[in-house]
Amino acid sequence: MSVKRVRCACRGKLECKLCGGVKFYDYEVGPRGWMPFTCPTCEGARTLPADGGPPATCFTCEGQGWVDPANPPYAEGSAGFLRKAWKIFFGS
Repeated sequence: MSVKRVRCACRGKLECKLCGGVKFYDYEVGPRGWMPFTCPTCEGARTLPADGGPPATCFTCEGQGWVDPANPPYAEGSAGFLRKAWKIFFGS
C-alpha cells in the first residue's frame, strides 16, 4: 500500500500530536482500507485538560475520541457543496 497525506482537523495548531502543526499527516492505507484510529492528542478522552477551567474539546478529533482518515475536513474557503456533490456523483 502507499502512504497518503491527509488534512488534519486541527487546522495547524502546534499542540497537535498528530500533525505537529503542519496541517497534514501521513497515513498508510492498510489491507482493510482506511481505518479510524485513537486520537493521539487526547488519547481517546475527547477533551483536553484546561488550566483552572473546564476541559476543552479536543481540536484534533473534534471531540470524537478517534480520527477517521477516510473523512478529512474540508480546506478553509473551499466550496463545501461542490465538493459534496462531486463525491456523490464521481466518488472520492
